[in-house]
Amino acid sequence: MTDFAIVETEIRVKAAPDRAFTLFTANIGDWWPVASNSVYKGTVAFEGSELVERSGDRVAVWAEVVRWDPPSALGLTWHAGHDATRTTDILVTFTPDGAETLVHLAHTGWERLLEGEQASEEYAQGWPPVLNEYSEMFD
Repeated sequence: MTDFAIVETEIRVKAAPDRAFTLFTANIGDWWPVASNSVYKGTVAFEGSELVERSGDRVAVWAEVVRWDPPSALGLTWHAGHDATRTTDILVTFTPDGAETLVHLAHTGWERLLEGEQASEEYAQGWPPVLNEYSEMFD
């Protein structure tokens, strides 16, 4: 049995946690890099308890919300580009640090995927640039 590492990344943003959480969730379509990180290169938004990408009549559910605790945490079962039988887990936390917020993303559950080691390596490379796009919302 392989032990899978937690894929983690974090950034600091110049905002209080409530604004950081809102921009992460309500404004995800404004900052998510769909050109490089999407199924259809469509639009991305939280719709009820799901994170969904839409392009014309095509729909891809990327994740289900399992924890919605504004402004401190967001938990997702993640399966972007796949059906919901192949999920991993994401926990994003928003921790106040003076006038800034530390945004920490932890991605786990790789052992549930047949290609878990490869997927974790790809996401370890992919999450930092995605969060950098998010951080540009605060410039």
